[in-house]
Amino acid sequence: MSTYGRIYRVIVEPDDPKGWVAVLPAVPGMIAHGETDEAALVLLKQLLQAHLARLVDEGQPIPEDTVEVFWDETDEQAGAKLVTIEV
Repeated sequence: MSTYGRIYRVIVEPDDPKGWVAVLPAVPGMIAHGETDEAALVLLKQLLQAHLARLVDEGQPIPEDTVEVFWDETDEQAGAKLVTIEV
């Protein structure tokens, strides 16, 4: 897979009743589910890499991580995490 030199913020949170969901705010609709937080992140990264490859093939710009993310203690108390991935 190609690398794009980008770092994106990801929100990872428990997905009741079972599993985790990872959301990439910089790319609308980019969401992945997994049985663990790590599995959700791995799948999200794979989906993002495929999406970016398609954008490059079509001559479209690669999105920047410029979306403002509002984060506070209640998010963390609910089990959510704000992490970064590099592609």
